[in-house]
Amino acid sequence: MLAADDWTVFFTAAGLVPLAYAATNLDNLLIMATLAAGSTERRGVVIGFLAASAVVLAISSTAIVIDYFVPDELIGYLGFVPLSFGVYILLTSGSPDSGRTARQATWPAIAGLMLANSTDTMFALGPLFAESGNTARIGLVVGFVLAACIWLILILSMSSKVAQSRTLSRLGHRLAPWMMILVGLYILSDTATDLV
Repeated sequence: MLAADDWTVFFTAAGLVPLAYAATNLDNLLIMATLAAGSTERRGVVIGFLAASAVVLAISSTAIVIDYFVPDELIGYLGFVPLSFGVYILLTSGSPDSGRTARQATWPAIAGLMLANSTDTMFALGPLFAESGNTARIGLVVGFVLAACIWLILILSMSSKVAQSRTLSRLGHRLAPWMMILVGLYILSDTATDLV
């Protein structure tokens, strides 16, 4: 049984994570909602989102160990994932099969895109896991799972609005590759300097 102080630590940690998660994942919300709107099968978006979320949580919770083995400057190379995905979409959007291209985005591609765009989340949560006790760590995990579930619900509800509106759908499909390219360039140019 947890003491009153332990419950306070637990709820504080559980409440802190959704705020950090929301602040570092607004860009993922729009990108994933656009991808889900352009997909005939939302299952790929859901599986990709859940897979990336599990990896983000695992990496964040093992931040101390990873810090010893992976040089900070290598993390920035994850920026190639959204950059290449955005360029691919731009190059194929003018073809007659461009409508099918968005539908064929596989869950590993979606997971890779979200994972590459979630380094800021890992860098926000990693220190929290590293500096917290066991009770707070449990609260961090609970808070992360809660935040990810809320984000997935928002992605799916926004995607139906994007899919129903031709203007939003066209705008989203035009903006998504450019956002991915900008995110990739940002990660490549800035991730290592954020850690110093």
